[in-house]
Amino acid sequence: MDDVSLPRVPVPSGVTLLHRVSVKPHHVGAWRPLWDEERALRADHGFVTHRAFLGTVAEPKLTWLYSHPDPDAGERSLTADPRWGELLARLAPHRFGNLLVRPVCLEVLTRAEAASTAGRIAIIRRYSIVGDWQGFLGIWRRIVPVRERYGFRCLFAASDEPASMFTWAFDFAGSWEDFPDAQRGYYRDPARVELRGVFDHMADYDISPAVPLPLA
Repeated sequence: MDDVSLPRVPVPSGVTLLHRVSVKPHHVGAWRPLWDEERALRADHGFVTHRAFLGTVAEPKLTWLYSHPDPDAGERSLTADPRWGELLARLAPHRFGNLLVRPVCLEVLTRAEAASTAGRIAIIRRYSIVGDWQGFLGIWRRIVPVRERYGFRCLFAASDEPASMFTWAFDFAGSWEDFPDAQRGYYRDPARVELRGVFDHMADYDISPAVPLPLA
């Protein structure tokens, strides 16, 4: 076991937003260049992208982290841009109408680089939190280094306390099919066993595979 944690990136200034929307099955090829256009257009209006992931099962879910000094002003500026309406019309056939954008507080942020993502998949985890947030975070912060010793590198983590939602991602060298076996040693580690109290803070959770989207 080795500590393989990625270098942390400082929390960006302004407001960080977590943007999630589902792409229609078999539409990823058509959607992807349009998302690159959306990212570039948002950048023109002051939005800075930090990480993005696309789910690989069922209806692929985009998980996109970006920030802006004043998101409401950024959205008004974007909406006033004639290119935005035209782009939305081209995006519409390829994604569902379940867009949700929420302000979040970052716990961890890393940078996507081709050399650090080759041969690895990301696992997105979403927890519905109950009870004391600080109690949950105190345990979760102890879980991360244990996971990383087994090769599961934390990529980002974000809290949305008003919505009682915690979202984070880690990666590992393997496939979704390899994932259950890859976790067995981690869950048997005494350092992880003593942290089982984390489930006292989780009303529900979701786990899904994804690929990091390059941002260059």
